[in-house]
Amino acid sequence: MVTAIGEALPETGITPEFIVGITGHRDIAAGDIERARVELRTLFQTVSDTFEYLPVRIATGLAEGADTLAAEVALELGLGVVAVLPMPREHYLQDFEGDAKTKLESLLADDGVRVFEIPLAEGRSAEEMSDQAARDEQYRLLADYLRRRSNLLVAVWDGVDAGLVGGTSDVVMRYLSDGRGETPNRIEREENANEGCGNIMAWVPVDRQSSTAGELPSGACYLISNANYDCFWQDNTLPQPILTRWKGFDGFYAERISDHGADLPAYGLSESGDTLQSGDPRGLDAEFVRADQIARFYQAQSHKLFALFGLLAAGMGLAFLIYAKLLASKVFLIVYIALFAAGFLGFRYSHRQHLHSKHLAFRALAETFRVQFFLILSGAGDGYNPRRILALTSVDQFRRFEWLQEAIRVAEPLVYFGHCTKSDALNVVQDRWIRDQLGYFEKKQHTLHRQHERLERIKVALLAGSVLGALALIFFKKTLVHLEMMGYDSKAWLVFFMGLLPLWVAVWELYQGKMATRELLWQYANQSRYFRAANREIEQANSLEAGQKIIRDLADKALIEIYMWSVHRYHREHEPPAAG
Repeated sequence: MVTAIGEALPETGITPEFIVGITGHRDIAAGDIERARVELRTLFQTVSDTFEYLPVRIATGLAEGADTLAAEVALELGLGVVAVLPMPREHYLQDFEGDAKTKLESLLADDGVRVFEIPLAEGRSAEEMSDQAARDEQYRLLADYLRRRSNLLVAVWDGVDAGLVGGTSDVVMRYLSDGRGETPNRIEREENANEGCGNIMAWVPVDRQSSTAGELPSGACYLISNANYDCFWQDNTLPQPILTRWKGFDGFYAERISDHGADLPAYGLSESGDTLQSGDPRGLDAEFVRADQIARFYQAQSHKLFALFGLLAAGMGLAFLIYAKLLASKVFLIVYIALFAAGFLGFRYSHRQHLHSKHLAFRALAETFRVQFFLILSGAGDGYNPRRILALTSVDQFRRFEWLQEAIRVAEPLVYFGHCTKSDALNVVQDRWIRDQLGYFEKKQHTLHRQHERLERIKVALLAGSVLGALALIFFKKTLVHLEMMGYDSKAWLVFFMGLLPLWVAVWELYQGKMATRELLWQYANQSRYFRAANREIEQANSLEAGQKIIRDLADKALIEIYMWSVHRYHREHEPPAAG
């Protein structure tokens, strides 16, 4: 499907926004409500002021207490609110009465509020929603969405671990551990010097009407987990790595709304005849298309510069050899210096514009969106966390890659079920993703292999030519001196070409190295093997669950390959983060 960039985005939660998720108590102590309001106002304003381009929205379930308070503050500041109802509206309203119900309906009708309803859990019917267990399950789906989608979680919380599944403390710990299921250990701020930053949560401390928590921080503070999500610490200010990440996310959005690559063909993942049952896949398809276009735009810019550098190096070698072996004219030295200056300026321009890094980062993002699209379509994404692969490969630790951790949250749907009919899910994914990518990787592998073989043949021919040239100089030196061409003896021409041709091959070899062609060939071979095996296994899958497991395994392998390829390409231009 070709998606025009100017088209309105579909009604979907998959949109490029900075989402501030809200969790908190319904029964905030009366004496703390106004203080919490002031803290939320300051916090929301601080976050909003951080971004120049990226929209900031507050995501809340609009429950009584903290949720409603945060929504009111956001609307007062002119920030958009995403109301994520834990169940269809008619069922959710049953949890409210009196003034609380009136306030909820007023907020839902506000023009600044976008409303999304989490569908009933698989296997649940409307008749079952009178059962508390069924309703609790819906609230768990809301908590899971806030954990997955929130770029920043705000907890209006008394700091007590109540041990209730789906409660405020449970949401907090699941967010800090990034859903890994184990409560992270608390460490002192001084101990985090060598720890990268994972998720960040803003804590607005309050007491509850039902109990007093004891001594609480005097004001809002932050809880930050490490990059492994197994420990966290408290800080009173936003850490610089988080601000850098957010700044990069803002830059991502600036690129998204720019015209960079907008005129390139749009190769979407869905088709007009797809029987999709929600807007989320199409919303993610639009984001994939845009990320892919930007990646191809910067790829073309980067490759042009690499090719230019190669031509400049070849020209410098030609000018110097002419000066040294044929014609000792200052003109050739001037040409040599001019080409060197042009190369230096081009190099500075490339690094100043970060063309190479942008190409790699947007390619990694586009391929992540591709994988997540098919995880959504197949229903295999429940419990899958692409940030786990980011952490394994450490690709988000590179400069100008930090924002990937924030951007891939854009692809998180409300839920991972109900997007495609179950009978079609595996067939669509097999045809649209597995077979399509298998054909692509096999074709690319064959093309690169032929290019590599051609270069090897040229190198062998040049080696043989160099040996023959050396023998000619040894045994036929006098004869060559007497053979003239264009005013120069054959000996001079022979020495000239013996220097020029190997130099040009070396330049081409260097260009291939900069393009990481060998690593790319290796990646294509690995990806072909993975997708070929998955295609065979999914044909033998005897159930949807078995097919979904195959898809999750393939998602891991595909993401690891693209991230590791990005690492290899990045190292062609930069030192690793830990170098020195």
